[in-house]
Amino acid sequence: MAQTDRRAAAAGEFIGKDIFLKTFVQQAGNISAAQLTTLVATVQNQNLSVLKVGPVVTDTVSMIVEGADNLANGDIAGHVISNLAF
Repeated sequence: MAQTDRRAAAAGEFIGKDIFLKTFVQQAGNISAAQLTTLVATVQNQNLSVLKVGPVVTDTVSMIVEGADNLANGDIAGHVISNLAF
């Protein structure tokens, strides 16, 4: 018989997976499609999975990411990174 995982899940944590809402504000004008593609690839190179990309509003985009919260403001050149609360 398989055993059930009985660990408690904290807010934003689902069976050991940490989920974060991040907002990225580009400091040099509006985000183009090519810049958005580069931003997503850069986030993925930080050992994070991008689960959802929100709408781009001029210079701002929000993402739901999964993994260790190793993105701090200043980690991606030209972007201000902040956390959103759920």
